[in-house]
Amino acid sequence: MPRPSVIRAALAGILALGTACGAALAPATAAPAEDPDPLLVHIDTITPVLPRNGDVEITGTVTNVSDDTFTRVNLHAFSSQTPILDAGTLAESADIDPTASVGERVTTPGTFDTVDVLVPGASATFADSVPVELLGIPDEEGVYWIGIHALGDTETVPRDEFADGRARTFIPARPSADDDDPQEAAVILPVRNRVWFDGEGKVGGTERWARRLEEGGSLDGILDMADSAGSTPYSWLVDPAVLVAILRLSRGNAPRSLDPDPAIPEQAATPTETPTDGETTEPSETLTPAVPEATEEQSEEEQVLAAAAAAWLARFDALVGSSPVLTLPYGDLDVSAAVRNQPERYAEALGRSTEVMDALGLPSDLAVAPTSDLLSPEAIAATPDDVTLLLGDNAFAFPPDSPHSVVRLLGHKVIVTSTGAEAGGPGPTAASDPLALRQRLLSEAALRLVNGDTAPLVVTLPTVWRGEDAEVFFDELAQPWLDIIPVSTVASRSAVGVPATNLAYTETDQEEELDGANFTAATRATDAAGLVEDVLTLQTTVQAQVRDEVLVTLSEQHRKAPRLALVAAGRIADSLRGELAKIEIEAPTSVTLSSDSGKLGTTLVNGLDQPVTVQVAATTDGQLTLTGDTVRQLGPRTRSVVRFEATTTQPGLHRVRLTVTSIDGVPLGSAEELPIRAARVSALIWIVMAVGALVLFGMIGYRLPGQIRARRRELAAQQQADADAEEETAEAEATEAAPGGTTDPGPTGTALVPERT
Repeated sequence: MPRPSVIRAALAGILALGTACGAALAPATAAPAEDPDPLLVHIDTITPVLPRNGDVEITGTVTNVSDDTFTRVNLHAFSSQTPILDAGTLAESADIDPTASVGERVTTPGTFDTVDVLVPGASATFADSVPVELLGIPDEEGVYWIGIHALGDTETVPRDEFADGRARTFIPARPSADDDDPQEAAVILPVRNRVWFDGEGKVGGTERWARRLEEGGSLDGILDMADSAGSTPYSWLVDPAVLVAILRLSRGNAPRSLDPDPAIPEQAATPTETPTDGETTEPSETLTPAVPEATEEQSEEEQVLAAAAAAWLARFDALVGSSPVLTLPYGDLDVSAAVRNQPERYAEALGRSTEVMDALGLPSDLAVAPTSDLLSPEAIAATPDDVTLLLGDNAFAFPPDSPHSVVRLLGHKVIVTSTGAEAGGPGPTAASDPLALRQRLLSEAALRLVNGDTAPLVVTLPTVWRGEDAEVFFDELAQPWLDIIPVSTVASRSAVGVPATNLAYTETDQEEELDGANFTAATRATDAAGLVEDVLTLQTTVQAQVRDEVLVTLSEQHRKAPRLALVAAGRIADSLRGELAKIEIEAPTSVTLSSDSGKLGTTLVNGLDQPVTVQVAATTDGQLTLTGDTVRQLGPRTRSVVRFEATTTQPGLHRVRLTVTSIDGVPLGSAEELPIRAARVSALIWIVMAVGALVLFGMIGYRLPGQIRARRRELAAQQQADADAEEETAEAEATEAAPGGTTDPGPTGTALVPERT
């Protein structure tokens, strides 16, 4: 549902436009709206305020964007004759169709410029000088339309009453207010942009950063605009994440580092680690402190980008000087979403911004200035008192009536900015064109004087600029009736209380916030960084690095594409998990226990270039127990054996899972599963052995006596035979020795033995 303030502005605009357009309708300025103009007209300079007498000077360029050649291209000025008298009507006027007729064309000779020939793709400059009386503008305060029409001939379409190209803007008549009491205005120059990081922790989108930083780029353009201000005061509004990204680019855009924190001297060198069990198969390496700059050789493109980034930072530092910078929560945090989902992120972003600005030596004041100009009541209430709040006038159901553009809302001081002036000029010229913005600011300020509204006009300029035209914004912005002041001057003034019920923050506004999924993804990445820090033996800066990477994914800049921010946060978490997965465990495929207990050996492998402290967690089926010293300190690229004692009272197959974890037991990713078979053999084997022994000794007892008796008989028989043999031998020897004896054999060959007498 439209806010009441918008409804009132729309009604006023409709009534005023009916009068203005009715008086200004002229066939000479009408044109078909179906096709784009073949000639593109851009106003480069214009007399900023309508003089009471004299000439209005307009210069610019005309470009042929068609395929036809144009000849005798006349550039005529035109203007409206009915003033716009209030900001609501001005806002409605800026949104009307660019081809709508808003004023009469001046055709008096000598008041327009002519380009003889304009071929396709060619551009030419023009300069018109028109006496103010020829514009037909009455001597009446207010704001008027003014612009240029281009009319030319082609071979196929001769000159007619329709304009072939146009550009227009607003011009205020000089207010009649006393110059001693001028209208005040504060101009804020923002430095805010989307920041991305890739999986390695490097600043992403370097090609876009190169375009932004090069001459004519958006970041270069904002410095050009500041340069052109001269002595005109302005205020900076800066997202420190942009400064950090540019600083990293200037140093070579190094990836995320797991190196020890160089701020801790005792970590500069670390002795070789020895595993707790005294075994290692590879030596560890001496660690060196982290180096913030890139160590690898840079390409030519990277060197050019680094030089451009360094030059930008130096130039920005010189422009800031000693003036305090309004500093946004780090990453341009979506404050309303953060307070709704993770309030601690708000405090974290504010704290990080303070750290960055202090480290860079830049004076700063914390501020919250949503790009949407809206902030939830919860976010306002949660904002610390020392933080400057800037909200648009569209944040209120009814524009607050404050003489100083400062109100007190929900206990907090709030500076009210002009969303109308921030909206820029009318088409077809880009609304954010610097000249269009300047003319809109002057017109809004003039209307405040016309209507007796003395509240300062506070304007936060857009972040995207046509770099080559940025310097024209401050040209002739200083007028006798307009006083440009710093926004800090506005903030120091007294505030008018505004009831909370006047704050217009609808369900639609809430739906546009980043949702809880983005904050959940950011938490996963932060938790992964904390786990990496827990595992690394030495203290590092990985958590601080990841904090910066994560906060930019919660930026209000990502509201239009929250999915991309979600993916970016997931990419950070996946990268960190990938680092942890380099700490691996190697286990045997299977193990068999020959009894109810036994040894099990596994190997831990540290694939990181940094020392780690981890442990192995064992998960079993509950019937098997694994014990042992499982904590290990591993040096870079080393291995270490972890031994377990396995015990069970149940035979059979047991499943075991071995997981690498932090000391606190958080899994790191690597794990192994293996079966362990327990035979349960002790009791059964002893029974079988006992029975076997009994059978063996029984058989021995049964057969041994018979074998002994048989052996004795054999021995007795043998002894008898031996005795008989000895006796026979003795007798033979006696016969041979007796007289008359003979040894001749008998007829049968048997020895004859003499008879005994």
